[in-house]
This record gives sequence, structure tokens and C-alpha cells, in this order.
Amino acid sequence: MKLAATFVTIFLALLAALWIAFVRAPPPHEVCQRKADILRAEAGGEHGEAVERLLDQYRLGCRKQAEALLQLRGKLVYARHAKCVMAARTLADAERCG
Repeated sequence: MKLAATFVTIFLALLAALWIAFVRAPPPHEVCQRKADILRAEAGGEHGEAVERLLDQYRLGCRKQAEALLQLRGKLVYARHAKCVMAARTLADAERCG
């Protein structure tokens, strides 16, 4: 009985570690905020009201796209995409993330 309990405990710990390593990802709004931050940094020092409105529209479209990716392709594909975007340094790198 102790052996079975030990096996189940080890199995659950392994399952949790795999979940954290492969499936856990930042939510769509954080991913889109990261893209918007990169876009703002690449745009330079010009941060007018029009630029902020464009960034708001960009975030909204990005969020819808990320949520669709999550629903249509699944958590594993979304997690890979989100981790790639969060690691990107340029907008071109972020857009290349599958």
C-alpha cells in the first residue's frame, strides 16, 4: 500500500512539473501588452494621443487573435507562442512566433 501511494505521489509530481514546463503560459493580455511595449520602444520617442489610440486598437486585435489561437489550436500551441513572444526583443521576432 505504501508503494502504491509513493508511486501515485511521484506520478502526480511529474505531471505537475510537465504542466508547468510545457502548458503554463502568460494570459493573452500580457502577451499583447509585451508586443505593444516592443512596438512603442521601436517607434521611438513620439508618443502622441494618436499613437496611444493605435496601440489600444493593436492590443484589442492582438488579444482577440491570441484568444482564438488558444481556443482553436489548444493550450500547448498557445503556450509555445506566448513564451516565444515574451522572449522576443524586436517586433519582427515577436511576429515570427508561430
